[in-house]
Amino acid sequence: MIILEISFLIPTRNRPGNLKKNLLYLSKLNIQNLHSEVIVLDDCSELSYDSVLLEFENIQYFKNSSPKGISYVRNKLAQYAKGKYLIFLDDDVLISENTSIKLIYDLFEKDNTLGLVSFNISAHINKNKSTSRNLFVFKQIPFKKYQLFFNPELENKVNYVSYFIGAAFACRRDIFNNEVIFDELFYWGNEEIDFSYNIIKNNLKILYHPECKADHYPAQSVIQSESQQFNSFILFISNRILTAYKNLPGVYFFSYIFIWTAYYFLISLKTFRMLDWLKGINLGISKSKKSSRKPLSKLGIEYLKNNYGRILF
Repeated sequence: MIILEISFLIPTRNRPGNLKKNLLYLSKLNIQNLHSEVIVLDDCSELSYDSVLLEFENIQYFKNSSPKGISYVRNKLAQYAKGKYLIFLDDDVLISENTSIKLIYDLFEKDNTLGLVSFNISAHINKNKSTSRNLFVFKQIPFKKYQLFFNPELENKVNYVSYFIGAAFACRRDIFNNEVIFDELFYWGNEEIDFSYNIIKNNLKILYHPECKADHYPAQSVIQSESQQFNSFILFISNRILTAYKNLPGVYFFSYIFIWTAYYFLISLKTFRMLDWLKGINLGISKSKKSSRKPLSKLGIEYLKNNYGRILF
């Protein structure tokens, strides 16, 4: 019986072209002697994936009967997976052929307190859809802008960090349990921060490794149905409130809520979206009532302070 070391897990929705490129890049990876599998979960696409499935016959493909959201999809992919370690890639992500899967495997093997590896992601935004030119490239890495401004070498250093970017990351399969899962109340947006806090609460660490590289070509969201009901502005406000309620103790809870609601209030004034701002707060309170509160311990707060943490904002 072959023991699988790595599971590549890909959520997708209505983007067969993106998925095809993603799988093509995966097929070029040198994973050395590691045994792996590729699993795709389609969150109820209207577009056909038949041509992709014909070209890549060895992947496992599953499809939801209705849209469930990115948190549900990632949790379900982890349930399907048989690999010891999981590498999650959004369908609009291309993993670099120079990324060593053996390196990722060894990082986990050498440190049983390592829960997750955060990738060095370059995001490519096309400002002019009529041409491939005018691409704007920026980094999606787990540091705030001011931290990179004062310490630009962070991008190229191996560091323990306090969160990760969901477009591309690796983690242990066995961290998924009742306490460490993607909370489906988030549906989309800020779910990575909440997942990071859950990892830290379980005395595990998150590592940023600059040699784990991927390129992200953000398109339409993987998950759209809730965005059609509640626009992303409302979702982000509500999810900030939910994040604080679930995870932050005392003064950090109040400062986080104040800073982010004030930030979105100023945006709502500039964009005439006061009603959406109020809807976001109301939705955040409603989601919090459905959740349970388990604030970070003193050790967890200390970890955040020592590892570029997101505490106040």
